[in-house]
Parts: sequence; C-alpha cells; structure tokens
Amino acid sequence: MKTRIFFLFFCWMALAGQLRAQDDKEPKAQLVDKTDIIAFHRQILTLKEYMDERAKIPSLQKANKVTVKVKAIVDSTVDMDAEEDAKATKLKGYIRQQIGDQSVNLYEITYDRTKKKITAVVPTGDTLDSAAAAVKAKKPEAKKATPRKAKDEDDDADDEKSVKGKSKGKDADDDN
Repeated sequence: MKTRIFFLFFCWMALAGQLRAQDDKEPKAQLVDKTDIIAFHRQILTLKEYMDERAKIPSLQKANKVTVKVKAIVDSTVDMDAEEDAKATKLKGYIRQQIGDQSVNLYEITYDRTKKKITAVVPTGDTLDSAAAAVKAKKPEAKKATPRKAKDEDDDADDEKSVKGKSKGKDADDDN
C-alpha cells in the first residue's frame, strides 16, 4: 500500500514538474508581443472613428433588422517567421463592421511598437450596400406638408339638409 501511494505521489510530482517546465519555456518576445497587442487593442477602442461607428449601430439595426456589431481587430497573424515577427516594429489592426453574416473592414490602423502609439488610421472605403442605405436613411429628409382637405360647401349643404329634414318632420308632427 505504501509503495502504491509513493508511486502515485512520484508520478504526480513528475507531471507537475513537466508542466512547470513548459510554462518557463515561453520566450520573452511572445510576452512583449502579447502586451503590445493588448495595448494596441485598447488604443483602438479609444479612437474617434471607432466611437463614431459605434454611434451608428442603433440606426443600422433599425434599417436592417439584424444584429450589427462594430469590433476592433488586431491582426496578430504575420507571414514572417517568429524571429522576424519579434523584430517587426509595426502591427496592423482594423475597425470591422458586421451586419448579419457580412463583415467589412472600415478602417485600417497601424501601430508602432517602439513608440507604443497608433501612427495611422486609414479608411478602407469598403461599405456594405445595406449599411450605406441605412446611413442615408438616418438623415431625415424635409417632410412635405400635406394640405388638409377643406370642407366643401356641398358637404355643409348636405349636413344642413339632413338637419332641416329632421326638424321639418318634427315641425310637421307638432302642427298636426
């Protein structure tokens, strides 16, 4: 019994040691990369362009009757090797608008890792057809005043006749 307990304890310690060793192997470059991505994402959320797109959501939802989302996306996938990725000084991000199943990148954002700031915000010019229609629908057009229909003299005459007819009938009964 003691040997089984000792054996289980030994296996558990060996497994815990291996897991701890794997955690220590994570390079510092990846940690720096993660902090840059988090800082970049937070800076995108504070941009004026992002706030403007978020303000358009209620009108777009009314016009399209589907869920509308505006998201800040950081492009962390790079075609370069891991070493080159650590040396890269710029990150790219996007402000993405999603209407139903369709999504469009509205703005392309560049982040400089050395300065820790956003260096460029460029509109992509892409829009969804329904999004453009909804933005147009958001601007109210001048409403045309419809003239009220004035009562015709014929309507007034008909009303008077019906009133006189009723009163004549009563007067005739009273005379008899």
